[in-house]
Amino acid sequence: MTDHSITPADQAAQTENNAPVNETPQTASAPADSVETAETEAVEEKKAPEVFFEDLDLSDDVLDALYDMRFEKCTPVQAACIPHILERRDVLGVAQTGTGKTAAYLLPLLTLLGRDPHPADAVNCLVIAPTRELARQIDQSLQGFAYYTSVNAVAVYGGNDGIRYEQERRSLQAGADIVLATPGRLITHLQLGTLDLSRTTHLVLDEADRMLDMGFADDILTIVKQMPENRQTILFSATMPPKIAELARTVMHNPVEVEIAVSKPAENICQSLYVCHEPDKTIVLRKIFKDEPPQRVILFCSSKQKVKELTILLQRRGLNARAMHSDLQQSERDEVMQLFRAQKIDLLVATDIVARGIDIDDITMVINYDAPHDAEDYVHRIGRTARAGRRGKAITLIGEKDLYALANIERTLKIKIPRAELPEGVRKPSEEPRKGNQPRGQQGKGRNRARKDGNNKPNANARPKHNNRKPNNASAPKRNEKTATGKPQDKVDNRPAAKRRPQKSGNGRKPQ
Repeated sequence: MTDHSITPADQAAQTENNAPVNETPQTASAPADSVETAETEAVEEKKAPEVFFEDLDLSDDVLDALYDMRFEKCTPVQAACIPHILERRDVLGVAQTGTGKTAAYLLPLLTLLGRDPHPADAVNCLVIAPTRELARQIDQSLQGFAYYTSVNAVAVYGGNDGIRYEQERRSLQAGADIVLATPGRLITHLQLGTLDLSRTTHLVLDEADRMLDMGFADDILTIVKQMPENRQTILFSATMPPKIAELARTVMHNPVEVEIAVSKPAENICQSLYVCHEPDKTIVLRKIFKDEPPQRVILFCSSKQKVKELTILLQRRGLNARAMHSDLQQSERDEVMQLFRAQKIDLLVATDIVARGIDIDDITMVINYDAPHDAEDYVHRIGRTARAGRRGKAITLIGEKDLYALANIERTLKIKIPRAELPEGVRKPSEEPRKGNQPRGQQGKGRNRARKDGNNKPNANARPKHNNRKPNNASAPKRNEKTATGKPQDKVDNRPAAKRRPQKSGNGRKPQ
């Protein structure tokens, strides 16, 4: 079960530097083999009006969570998709990771599950993701969005141990509002008879193009055949190749098509990359700086710990480098940026905290020590160079764990980034990512989850217990049942009234 012990405020703190992009990307031309739809949503750069979550017909419980997480404005994909999903339409979204698409389907589905009566002993919504890592990320987002709701969720994606499987089996048989799963694990439960999808009313296929690339096409069709015909289907894909169009025609009914295109890198950026083993990245970096001593260079890393370690290493080699990450106080950040603008620092080693919004026109080179998570982040990172008509360089170091990210970036941007020659003695790894290989994280380490009953703030150290809720147990709380506090399962908002979300007035309230 999803653990609601992570409050929306905790979610906001975790996602402060990785919040969904609120910039409106350019609209791409419709593909030749696009699915015939009753309606097409076009989101044009600088023309899409601002849409606030309060303007949408989302439930108060969902809006309360968004208010706590300090999410006010919709991203373009959220503004375009949420109204149609609330109308129970099938939606085909063409948008890559980083545009806020997870919230685009979770928020309206949480609202629908809270409003509509659903059987307590059935799986009501199924979300399928290609990898455990993505399923885990969706699960974490759901914990924050669903904090004030009575919606419960089961994550079916972890490990091969018997204990994990038994937990999944019990949770599925007890019923769940939302099941988050990978295709392979779902097929296993279907074959063993531990999963019944005959009453599932909502289906979400996230990153469908990647699932097809990983060979899950037959598995998806097998899963869909177990579901009723009158379900609502939501499909998201970074691109619209013919195989995705064919899948949409097979599993969807008259879908609304929403296309959010990624912005493109500037043409005056010379892009290249090195494919190497992770321990060899420092050797490649030494070659880059030997060929071209760093001046006005930004070096991006995936974590603040790596930023700290790499900055020390570069300083020991005599380079004028400084670090920029979220552990620095605001005054320290301002000092570093002031020194960098004044050209008193040659090399700025940073996390994505500075990937957006830096207004420095004379950056000569951007180096991605780790591959960005998606194409949007890649464009924003390398967009720090080649500004104001200048030319610039963008170099990316690709390790084994970055191969899927690289494939996604090149597929989304429809480019092939030139490969540079490795230094002598450095062995090149295979560029063919193995099936099922996903970015490192807590893959295969699924957490035990338990529903929270009675306490406003669950004990983070308490041992989770299985929810062996019986559908016919009269003493058990009914799905979506509200308490006297107005919140389900006694999830009381104990904050002072001044800090609570003001009630809506009229058709929507713009946050002050």
